[in-house]
Amino acid sequence: MKKIILIFAIALVPLMGSAQTSIFNSFDGNDDVTKISVSKKAFELMGRFGGASDEAREYADMVKNLDGLKVFTTENQSIAADMQSKVDKYLKSSNLYELFSVNDKEANVKIYVREGKDDDHVKELLMFVNGIGKHIEGNGSGRSAEAVIVSLTGDIDLNKIAELTESMNISGSEHLKKVKK
Repeated sequence: MKKIILIFAIALVPLMGSAQTSIFNSFDGNDDVTKISVSKKAFELMGRFGGASDEAREYADMVKNLDGLKVFTTENQSIAADMQSKVDKYLKSSNLYELFSVNDKEANVKIYVREGKDDDHVKELLMFVNGIGKHIEGNGSGRSAEAVIVSLTGDIDLNKIAELTESMNISGSEHLKKVKK
């Protein structure tokens, strides 16, 4: 009986990890949603070809344990509402807890995490920013984002994650600087 339960548990692990991916992938192919996806292999390549400087080595150490990053951004209010619904649905079925939230006139930001190996690490970080209403910095297009989902998985060091998302110019990443367990 123990063997059957163990086999069943092992079979479910990959499905649990892909639930998050599939729920947000419903935004793939939508012209009103900008998607950024970085795979584990891409993080490995970034770490290898970063250079020999201290900054490059620090960056390589930061990304070597990451499994993936997905960012979904929309200006469409209807899609932003759908993003909110999908985030809420995912939170009900996951082991994430709210780590941090900010509600002000510029945006509503919520950051959720799944516990990791110690207090400074998490296995998953999900950030949802809604009602941004300000320009995305550095894109030159003058577009404004209505909602942003950032999903990061792997062995994530909370002390370094803000540096990574800021270096990738991800909208809303400035809020990650405030994250401390």
